[in-house]
Amino acid sequence: MAEIRRLAGPEVFTRGEEYRRRGAVSDLVMRGDTLTAAVAGSEIDPFRVSIRIARGKATAFSCSCPYEWGGACKHVVAALLTLADDPGSAAARPTLEALLAPLSAEALRDLILRRAEEDPDLTGWIEADLATALRPGGAPVDTAPIAARARAVLSGPSRNRDFWDGYRPSGNADALRHLADKAVPHMEAGDGRSALRILEAVAEPVIEDWLGGGYETDEEFYLLFHDLGRMMAEAALLSDLDGGEREALVDTLEGWDAELYEYGVEDGFGIAARALEQGWDDPALNAILEGGTGPWPADDEDLTELELTAIRLRVLDARGHGDAYLNLARAVGAEARVATMLVQLGRIAEAVAHGSARFTLPDEALDLARALVEAGRSDEAFHVAEAGLGLAGGDAGDRDDEPWRPGASVLPLGHWLREAAAEAGHTELAVRAARAAFRRSLSREDYEAARAVAGEGWDRLKPDLLAGLIAADRAPERIEILLDEGMIDEAVAAIGEATGYDTPEPVTLRLLEAAHGRHSDWVIRTAERKAVAIIDQGQAGRYDVAAAFLARAAQAYDAAGRIDDWTARIEDLIATHRRKHKLRPLLEALRYDA
Repeated sequence: MAEIRRLAGPEVFTRGEEYRRRGAVSDLVMRGDTLTAAVAGSEIDPFRVSIRIARGKATAFSCSCPYEWGGACKHVVAALLTLADDPGSAAARPTLEALLAPLSAEALRDLILRRAEEDPDLTGWIEADLATALRPGGAPVDTAPIAARARAVLSGPSRNRDFWDGYRPSGNADALRHLADKAVPHMEAGDGRSALRILEAVAEPVIEDWLGGGYETDEEFYLLFHDLGRMMAEAALLSDLDGGEREALVDTLEGWDAELYEYGVEDGFGIAARALEQGWDDPALNAILEGGTGPWPADDEDLTELELTAIRLRVLDARGHGDAYLNLARAVGAEARVATMLVQLGRIAEAVAHGSARFTLPDEALDLARALVEAGRSDEAFHVAEAGLGLAGGDAGDRDDEPWRPGASVLPLGHWLREAAAEAGHTELAVRAARAAFRRSLSREDYEAARAVAGEGWDRLKPDLLAGLIAADRAPERIEILLDEGMIDEAVAAIGEATGYDTPEPVTLRLLEAAHGRHSDWVIRTAERKAVAIIDQGQAGRYDVAAAFLARAAQAYDAAGRIDDWTARIEDLIATHRRKHKLRPLLEALRYDA
């Protein structure tokens, strides 16, 4: 349960619980490590959920709903809660690979042909895959199937969806990204020319058809243009285009940007055009790549150049130009990238020394520690990570305009080191990492993880964690942790007289039940205030919640020896709300003699 809570915010988790309780989840299927499900929501067709699960944790998930606020949506939460409640509810089915493995080539061909008759799009996708596959000798790719598939996606059924049925993007941005991803193997092989051809074949239909449809409010497509522009910039820096070819493509990109600007898209293909125009010919850049002192870029407010520099680093790494990579990374102050490249070059001691001298952010230490582990140098990795726990971070870690700059939070480093050190048997180091992680998150999950790694030392660690939890200005899961520990007085003091409006209702109800004997007056005030607020606002769908709060108040009246007062109170509520037919039987059930 704690792991599922970690994936979503409190409100989303609560909504997911509601969906699970009302039986909205169906068709749970587990194929290998992938769970799929249908979740009934606000539309006629259910939303489709896909969740990758590894070692009991959800490592990746997707949903066909339009949720885009970060973390898991309520449909993903509902599916995971359903599986957690009843692991047997998911039908175990073989993976696609296992299904196809025993088939002969002839049987597989017949299967594909039969499916293509029922699903005409399948042929187009297969043709696009085959047309863009890597070929021996660098034979040119056939981009016509890519352009045709992009147009088919854009003219799909979602484009013509009626307004009153709910908003949907014009076409499928994810499907278009899958097409753009076919350029990636070519970039990895150093063939920027082929990658550019594929990306241009995707982008041109999108510009023509998407703009022609007038879907100027589709944020998904704004992000797609951003991604396509960055991919084209990287392909351009990998390409062997001559001057005339570069100039022609720049003209095309600038024309696209002019059209996009009319629809309010300001961050399209400009970065790709600049990459084509500059290439690697800038004298100042070449001086830096050869060991000059920099800085680079000269104008640190040029956001396009900052992002283009991050792409240049990727290209230098892909080409194996380690020394030039180090020189550029030093010039832009990408300290973690300097250190990880030193590891890649086998210069381990230099990498560790660089980190010790130059790192100011915990995530820089995390990047280096991971690189050291991959290089088989776990001892050095643990040393770097432990030092990183003490780095305070700062404003530099929060700059979104420097793509090579890691974050300033100690939390990812604490999580990584806690697990890695525990697995390696370094219990004391794992405990230090667990303490650092909990101090940053104050979450129930990190509290329980600290308990797990501490083992017999938990009794020594727990008071320190609880003291920090109680003293914190804000800790969303504070009440739950205190209740888990049986610290009722501290929980009541923490939630205060504000009746816990920032605390999820299930947690408040749990506290009211636990505290009704020792804090009767507080429970009565809090429970009645919460119940009356729901009733007075006419929230008929939540009258059961109001009744649950009143039940806690009844417990407190009883514990305080004030049953007569409760009887008068409930009769007054029944009389006042006698015309609320959904509420009245719930109130009558709360009579003391009921």
